[in-house]
Amino acid sequence: MKFSNHIIAAALLSTALSATPLLAADFSAGSKGNGEAPRGDVTGEEFSLREATPLLPKLEKGEASRAAPVTDEDTVIKSLTAVGRSADGKDLVVEPSDALKEAVKKMLKAPAGGGASKTSAPRKAGDPFVKGEASRKVFGDDDRVEVDDTTRYPYSAIGYLESRDTNGQYESCSATLIGPSTVLTAAHCLYNHNTEAWQQQMKFVPGLHGWTNEDVPFGSYEYDQAYVVQAYIDNYQGFYGSVLGWDLGIVTLKEPLGNKLGWLGYANYQDLGEFTANIVGYPGDKPSGTMWATTCDVSPEDIGDGWFQYDCDTYPGSSGSAVYSYDDSNDERVILGVNVAESDDANTAVRINAVYLDWINSINK
Repeated sequence: MKFSNHIIAAALLSTALSATPLLAADFSAGSKGNGEAPRGDVTGEEFSLREATPLLPKLEKGEASRAAPVTDEDTVIKSLTAVGRSADGKDLVVEPSDALKEAVKKMLKAPAGGGASKTSAPRKAGDPFVKGEASRKVFGDDDRVEVDDTTRYPYSAIGYLESRDTNGQYESCSATLIGPSTVLTAAHCLYNHNTEAWQQQMKFVPGLHGWTNEDVPFGSYEYDQAYVVQAYIDNYQGFYGSVLGWDLGIVTLKEPLGNKLGWLGYANYQDLGEFTANIVGYPGDKPSGTMWATTCDVSPEDIGDGWFQYDCDTYPGSSGSAVYSYDDSNDERVILGVNVAESDDANTAVRINAVYLDWINSINK
């Protein structure tokens, strides 16, 4: 493969943590309602698009190799403390759970790569809801397809994430509901290393389909709390590659929106092998506020213990998009990672391994 996996290996948490859960797959189930339409009335605040900077960090060649991995057990556990900021400005801390501590201990004792063959994954399939002519940082021809009906599950559970930095600049990312009140995204969408501060005025806009008020089918929703991994803040060394492996974020909302719109499940597969990745979000090179989907195959050699790479087409604004696999045997969509960065060779996702599964579970509402 053309991907330069060794470039990012040293920067990722997973260089010290090799996933070895007891089961082949640790799974948090999704809730898709009836799979066709939201349950009950869904009416949030009115929303109008602002001029926002779409986010997706560029991983420069060789920069990640300058970041030293973390290997000490106590340091790793401390680095996985969930730190956050509430909408009313309060600092938040969620200490690592006992389950998370045990997952870290198991991982540190495991051989690199987890000692398992890469065979386990949801059934390989592209999401059947992605229809249209395959019209693809973008590799080769652009193969992204616009989602026409964003009110249909799973697209109702995917949204536009807007925030404002402390300099007053609005920025945009993508995000996905993973529980009644919980949204999964990238850490760099929530905490800004340039300003050394949390983003403000975060809003989640599910199913956004354009730039007018008529294109906001469910309204917008204010955040309640935002969380990242402690190491994402503490381990920053002046360049993105130093925190790439910690680039995972969670937003909790003030109301259980997922009970009406549904949410996607997420999983850790110990021996994750080849699968078809599906990525849906809001790339900034497309018309404002429009949702786009893409699929591509992920090869075993491009899957690490806490990351994977692919040539699915992304663009700034796609930051935070869930990377999910579709199991056509039971019509289930399972998030395996979060799209976080682009490079000249490939785009990169932080993988949900055993540790991150427990980290997410400790916050998910």
